[in-house]
Amino acid sequence: MYKILTPIKIRNTISKNRIAYLGMGKSCLGDPDNSVSQRTIAYYTNYAKNGVGWITTGACIVFNDYPSQLANVIGLYDEKFLPGLTKLADSIHQYGAKILVQPWHPGISAYGCDRSLCKGPADFTVDEIHSMQDRFVQAMLLAKRAGMDGVEWHMAHNYLPEQFSVPCFNKRTDEYGADTVENAARFSAEIVRKARKACGDDFVISLKINAWDMGVEGGMTVERCAELCKIMEKAGVDLITVSAGGGETDTTGMSGDGYRAEGWKIDFAGEVKKAVSVPVMASGSIRHVDVMEQAIRDGKCDMIGMGRGLLAEPEFVTKLESGRENELRYCVSCMSCFSPDKPHGQHCSLNPNATREFEEPEIVADGNGRLVVIAGAGPAGVNAAMILAQRGFKPVIYEKTAYIGGSIRYAATPDGKAKLNWAIEYYQRELTRLGVEVHLNTALTAEMVKELKPYAVFVATGSNPIRPASIPGITGPNVSLAKDVLECVPSYTDEKVAVIGGGMVGLEVATTFAHKGCEATVIEMQPRLNIMMGGATNILAIMHATKAACNLMYEHKVREIKDDGVVAIDPEGKEVFIPATKVIICMGFTPEASLYDQLVNELPNVYKIGDAEGVDNIAKAARDGYIAAVNL
Repeated sequence: MYKILTPIKIRNTISKNRIAYLGMGKSCLGDPDNSVSQRTIAYYTNYAKNGVGWITTGACIVFNDYPSQLANVIGLYDEKFLPGLTKLADSIHQYGAKILVQPWHPGISAYGCDRSLCKGPADFTVDEIHSMQDRFVQAMLLAKRAGMDGVEWHMAHNYLPEQFSVPCFNKRTDEYGADTVENAARFSAEIVRKARKACGDDFVISLKINAWDMGVEGGMTVERCAELCKIMEKAGVDLITVSAGGGETDTTGMSGDGYRAEGWKIDFAGEVKKAVSVPVMASGSIRHVDVMEQAIRDGKCDMIGMGRGLLAEPEFVTKLESGRENELRYCVSCMSCFSPDKPHGQHCSLNPNATREFEEPEIVADGNGRLVVIAGAGPAGVNAAMILAQRGFKPVIYEKTAYIGGSIRYAATPDGKAKLNWAIEYYQRELTRLGVEVHLNTALTAEMVKELKPYAVFVATGSNPIRPASIPGITGPNVSLAKDVLECVPSYTDEKVAVIGGGMVGLEVATTFAHKGCEATVIEMQPRLNIMMGGATNILAIMHATKAACNLMYEHKVREIKDDGVVAIDPEGKEVFIPATKVIICMGFTPEASLYDQLVNELPNVYKIGDAEGVDNIAKAARDGYIAAVNL
């Protein structure tokens, strides 16, 4: 048996296994008044019924007078929340899982808050600190009365408790300053001691703590973290989860993107474990069972915390217990879930039902062997085929290229995106397991489809790159489309590369060539803010491009492409010349739906899905395919 599937005792509580769902903020699941909703209960219960032993909610509001726009986040500041919290605890307990809530205060980290009104350690008087501490304890007592198994004290990710603990945030000079480790721990240690006294010995107090603030001067280090953990253990914590990063230091430390290696925080947990006697939980983009087992065998941790890994694969434990490891899907660290789809919740490129558990439709096995032709083996087509096979239809995929995966194949090529290949590997395993017939190198025509006489047709033919003919020189020999470049990345080293289009694809392409030693320039006609409004994936792409020293030219419109560079118009209307030996077009895509147009009035049950229906991200395409197949 896997070690991660064995029980572990935490204070007086037994977790049935060592897999934990990490607290992740869920800003779309609760009711507008911060009450626990049916969607909240369905979301967390889904993990419990699928075998996860230890579940922690995301951030829960303790201070409703603190400026916040987090209207749909669970509240702990009023008695009115008791019934909903109780229902949540009862729902989790029916499956033998344990649940903790996470009292939270952002401090200066404006997560959902008006930054101009945010307060940090230096902004509170000692009396105000004591008042805050009492309110935290009252929130914990409310959680206990609701039947929760405990709380997680969130001393990580640059929120207020961590801000008190490190000099880069805490400039106080009194006993709540950060000049000594004892003073730095005081705010949190006093709360834990008060909570232990108020809540008793049958209530778990867990600690989530940063071990590293990504090298920021005066930030957390693993040595400081270990010393703080010793103090917090004496104060009364029963379990320590080790993390890193945050919105004020580096978001990719809090939740690593594709540049972070799997399990990169495990060694931090190992250093903390040497310093304490309570169980220690590792986190840090941990996906695969062998990585988990090795971490525990090496004595670096006692438990494994998974956040996005379980968002992508809620059945992780169930599949392990039943010997179905080959069916596991692994989070690809695409960061799509960092761009909430209100009112539904979070996207996931691998799990079409992520945060939609309450609305999850029933999969009815009534296909009766009826043929469904699917044009395209991208995420939309493959997700449709998998569900149709489960329903008893006979899905048959026709793909014009030699590979499955569609746009994922190209998306996986830039630096930091290789984990996307895990999605393609999952698709291949599932198509084989489900017996889905796949014809590669086969471009369907309308006549071919008609001859097959299918019950239904799903057109998932993707999209075509935009290449405006109005720009002189755009078809020149020095110009390539992003799709062609990503198909087989050239071995450029000392080229001057101009990328036209500063969305996520353009930024990632430019970053990749900058890492190869090229001088990379991104030319984008929109303002930088507009690109950032596209979500966390765009923000991170800008961050990586900036780190790679790419020249980002916003509000510049391309007028002409020449053999030696690009002519553009700057924000003031002046003509500028950008020297370039290579030009790559990343100006977006348009749906490719010509097959749909030819068939929609000729055959019954013809649907277009994925980019063929509307160009978006992988998560949207996967959801399209899933919903179309469920509703057929």
